[in-house]
Amino acid sequence: MFYCRALLILALFSALPPGRAAVVFEFDYSAGHEFLDPAAGAVRRSALESAAASLGAIFAHDATIQLAVTSSNDPQGDLLASASSEQPEIPFDFFGYSPGIVQQKILQGIDANGAAADGAVDVNFGQPWDFGDQVSPNLFDFKATMIHEILHAVGFSSSIFEDGADGFGTPPGEPGVWSPFDEFIAGPTGVSLIDDNYALNGPGWASASTGGASPRAGLTFNGPNAMAANGGQPVGLYSPRQWDEGSSGSHLDDDNPALAGMLMLAATDTGPNTRELSAIEKAMLEDVGYTLASTATPANATLTIRQMGSTIKLTIEGNRGTYAVARSTDLNNWVPLTTLTISQNGGSTSYDVPFNTTTNRAGYFSATQQ
Repeated sequence: MFYCRALLILALFSALPPGRAAVVFEFDYSAGHEFLDPAAGAVRRSALESAAASLGAIFAHDATIQLAVTSSNDPQGDLLASASSEQPEIPFDFFGYSPGIVQQKILQGIDANGAAADGAVDVNFGQPWDFGDQVSPNLFDFKATMIHEILHAVGFSSSIFEDGADGFGTPPGEPGVWSPFDEFIAGPTGVSLIDDNYALNGPGWASASTGGASPRAGLTFNGPNAMAANGGQPVGLYSPRQWDEGSSGSHLDDDNPALAGMLMLAATDTGPNTRELSAIEKAMLEDVGYTLASTATPANATLTIRQMGSTIKLTIEGNRGTYAVARSTDLNNWVPLTTLTISQNGGSTSYDVPFNTTTNRAGYFSATQQ
């Protein structure tokens, strides 16, 4: 933020709108004993909260999500971590797509389970973790893993079991209850596997769910935004020849080289991993209902002021962009004045504001990139 004072004028510049929407994650560590370790607990908690904050900032939604934390120390276990959402009660006569409590709370503002935790996070500290930002090649990237897992809790996850049943045991061919992600589950040609009556195509599922590598075989995701981000083609989902419970259908396809390096692959390795969602992964979140915050690069600009008799000249100089100018008398209540545009990098634009020279009080001004 840039500050400039002249007489009694304070000019403020911000690249992001005040009060920008975001999803905030809160954690209950009472059952996460390794997170409460006297020596290492603080670093572990800080890394989890940092990862969650960076993920929450990508959403253009206002919500606070409570996650219950558990942990273990199992060097022999092959599980690094997991995260999930609690599920709301489903009416007996409901068929269709039902979001988990986390997704429902973010998108609809409904807290279906009240004071109870909205979801859960579990971490195995028997594995070698690096909690920092310069990740050792011999350690797992804790923050990248936490972002990946919490994304499952917010809805990047299929609810279809190996045999094609839904969470209530409804078999293929009968109307079921599915996650919003499942609406876009398709075979290798991009044809949806759940029909308009919410029934899963059993033979199609049996063939694709263990079909192997995309794009020639296996499951795909055919959401319109995802396909647009993927050159008009459905996005390959992880569909190994042997069903992998908890991974099959809920991740991008590890066996498709075109998706290599993306955050939501099923497997990870030691060393630094991406902590950023690709355009395809962001588009998939949009398909399941989310609005994402703008990813535009903040303009490099300055706001300067100059008194010229009974006028104050506000000048914005810097990179191309559109800026909303406002005035306040108390830094709390802002009154819009105008919108200014810099048409090219290195340009400038100005606006004249009347100035009461008798009282010598102009107030405060802000210019915020839109």
